[in-house]
Amino acid sequence: MTFRIVVVLVLMSFWVSSYADGARQRAEIVVPEKWKSAYEGWGYAPAVKIDNIVYVSGVVVSLKGEGSYEERYVEGFKHALKEIEGVLKEAGATMDDIVKFTTYHTDLQRQLSVAVKVRMESMNPPHPAWTAVGTTALATPFGVTEIDVTAHVSE
Repeated sequence: MTFRIVVVLVLMSFWVSSYADGARQRAEIVVPEKWKSAYEGWGYAPAVKIDNIVYVSGVVVSLKGEGSYEERYVEGFKHALKEIEGVLKEAGATMDDIVKFTTYHTDLQRQLSVAVKVRMESMNPPHPAWTAVGTTALATPFGVTEIDVTAHVSE
């Protein structure tokens, strides 16, 4: 009985020591050059990669270009998806690796149908899991929607 307890304790000490640091300490923090000041100043990691999973932080959609609200929203949403694509590329992933897509909308009823159309045109099927949430505000005053994604990278 004593031998078994010693073996269990030894094995547990190996397991505990391998996880002594938190997940972030074992993860790769993904910070493309253009995001370095945000990382250093705000502690904003554009993405974290651990165990072949890439967690991309929220990317803000703002109205872009000229025209109607919907036209400007389309351009802003496309721009945000390009930003996400760049962060994923830095992490060794692509838009096809996205398995979870979450959007936070300041005007859900007005924005959702446009977001659905743009996302479906911009991403290949099969479609990722998607949660769309209505909210009253985002961290930036010019933002109207925020997108975060989770991707799984095959290695």
